[in-house]
Amino acid sequence: MASRQNPASRKFARYVRDEANKANYAVDSSIGDGKTRLSKESGMSEADIDKILKGEYEIPAGPLKPLAAALDVDLKELLRAAGVLEDKGARPARRSLSVQLAAQRLGIKSPKNVEFFQILVTALLDAEKRR
Repeated sequence: MASRQNPASRKFARYVRDEANKANYAVDSSIGDGKTRLSKESGMSEADIDKILKGEYEIPAGPLKPLAAALDVDLKELLRAAGVLEDKGARPARRSLSVQLAAQRLGIKSPKNVEFFQILVTALLDAEKRR
């Protein structure tokens, strides 16, 4: 028997898909590993990620904390999109990506390499300002 999708789950699926694509998880690509990476970085199973993206996920709040962190969005924003919290107006601005989080997402783990990465990013941003 096919499960019925509720409107909140469909809305949440669209939201997660959009945010995942913005965060460079190619969840719609048949050849990419976006779902696998999102699963790994959020600590959720690939089956749950797949259910979310299909609009078939029953939305509990607790397990969504690591998903919010992986997508770099506020948990309250994620819960509003899921229909768990009441939508109280416009969506807050997306947080900027920190150098440390960028290094982590790129797989840079050594403290020396993270420090060098931060110096490099700072120099590049300064160069952009002078353009």
